[in-house]
Amino acid sequence: MSAAAAIACPLCAAQKAQGIFRLESVPVICNQLWPDRAAARAAPAGTVDLQLCTGCGFIWNSAFEPARMAYAPGYENALHFSPRFQAFAAELAAGLVARHGLAGKHVIEIGCGDGYMLDLLAQNGVASATGFDPSMAGASSPFTARDNVEIVGEYFRSGQLDRPFDAILCRHVLEHLDDPLALLSDIRRAIGSRDVPVYFEVPNAGWMLETVSMWDVIYEHVGYWSAPALTALFRRAGFDPVSVGTGYGGQFLMAEAVPARPQPDYLDPGAAQICASARAFGQAADAELQRWRSALQGCSGSIVIWGAGSKGITFANALGEAARGLAAFVDLNPRKHQRFAPGVALPVVAPEELASLRPAMVLIANALYEDEIIAQVQAAGLRPEFAVIAG
Repeated sequence: MSAAAAIACPLCAAQKAQGIFRLESVPVICNQLWPDRAAARAAPAGTVDLQLCTGCGFIWNSAFEPARMAYAPGYENALHFSPRFQAFAAELAAGLVARHGLAGKHVIEIGCGDGYMLDLLAQNGVASATGFDPSMAGASSPFTARDNVEIVGEYFRSGQLDRPFDAILCRHVLEHLDDPLALLSDIRRAIGSRDVPVYFEVPNAGWMLETVSMWDVIYEHVGYWSAPALTALFRRAGFDPVSVGTGYGGQFLMAEAVPARPQPDYLDPGAAQICASARAFGQAADAELQRWRSALQGCSGSIVIWGAGSKGITFANALGEAARGLAAFVDLNPRKHQRFAPGVALPVVAPEELASLRPAMVLIANALYEDEIIAQVQAAGLRPEFAVIAG
């Protein structure tokens, strides 16, 4: 760990930064797959240098360069091909509509992807569901088949809130922003004196620290949000958190909030515990990486990773020479098939192709899917070893 440095925290502006973990040569955009091996090997790479603000507990990548981020068609991070995620998302949509009385109302989602959640909200009775996402520019989606569901293929701008809205959702976007307070403050100004609820969902940094899931450290994520940091963000921007909890096996941090008077100097008392966990994480993550490198270098036979998302792709790239035994990624999402992962340039194949690969080991990128993955592999008559990377 580095000594305290004069780096201003993006959340509270305090100059109380302490380095906790560093990764070199990671893909700049994990979820951008490539058409061939050469393009995948040449994919842009960068450095992650995680800093901890010992004042508010926020964690961020001080080496992040916003100009390098370009979310465009081909960016693919949808999770809804998993039955487990489908159940989670269906319960979330129904709960939000019921708790906030959104039936017959207008909902906006910032960073909507292919509109899966928008469609679920429409199924639960919202009058209109509008999403913004630049990765959908010029693309079509089956989830916009309803007349009241629309995707605008652009980056969200606060000026777009000139249309009717009764609630705002923002799921897995905040961690990509180098100025998160600006977004929340813009939304708060647009709401004005109205009683408009907001729902934000981010990867749970508290879970990442506790489980030493270093594979959740990716360049795309400039910010790593714990409950104390997210609470401080909301209160500073002028929102009162109605609830800040975890879901999806603890991996997601989920916050619902309503407009309130800004508390620009707010610090959450839970930040001290996050700081302790963050300091321990750095040492444990380095040891975990070395353990995996040693374990896989001694394996005989081919190895596949099930899950061509950020966890699996970060893991493969971090292995270095130990990645030579990896044959492919496996993924349920057909939009990823016949594409190649950045950096390691491994192909992404459908589960049906495992029979020809006959792997000696299947590495499971996320423990949440362990049961369904093992069942599917064994149903195909295969009996490889299984090991869970994260969770």
